[in-house]
Amino acid sequence: MATRPFIGLKRVWYGDVVKTVTTPETGYTVAELKALIATMTEVKNVHQDTWGYEESDPSVTDYINELTGQPYYRDVTQAAIPTVSFTLGEYSFEDKAALQGGKATDDGWERTDMTALVEKSIVAMTKTGNFIFMPKANIVGKGSFVEKNIGLGVSAVPLETGVEGLASEKWFDGDKVKLDEKTVKAK
Repeated sequence: MATRPFIGLKRVWYGDVVKTVTTPETGYTVAELKALIATMTEVKNVHQDTWGYEESDPSVTDYINELTGQPYYRDVTQAAIPTVSFTLGEYSFEDKAALQGGKATDDGWERTDMTALVEKSIVAMTKTGNFIFMPKANIVGKGSFVEKNIGLGVSAVPLETGVEGLASEKWFDGDKVKLDEKTVKAK
């Protein structure tokens, strides 16, 4: 059980949507996470003070007792929605195409059909060593003007995976995840 807080951001990766889980009964494992990270693209520059994790309040309907004016039942009509956000301060045109859409070219990037949905997996490692994993996230990437730099602003919202045993979001205790830096940096 994680006793360390989830503070700050140390590393972040993105990659293809995860479509399998080895054993649905146990869910996505530390071993699967470590193997996945080795195949992902690591973001090398996140602009200061742009990392965030927010979770909206769920939408509810209160049923009020006419006689007392007090709620007698509360129905959750929509679950809370978590969002991870950060802005890349320096990035390649390949990063821009992968996270925003459009097309990386030999000499830059060009805007194409920007209505196409972008879906990626996201892994974030906190400064305290814990991990947040979204196997299938809707990505909204956009130019974000931060301190005279046009950064690549990214927000990621986890989606249902459609895979038995694969949760839309999973947090991992950093004490259980020891990354092999040679494998992670090999990509």
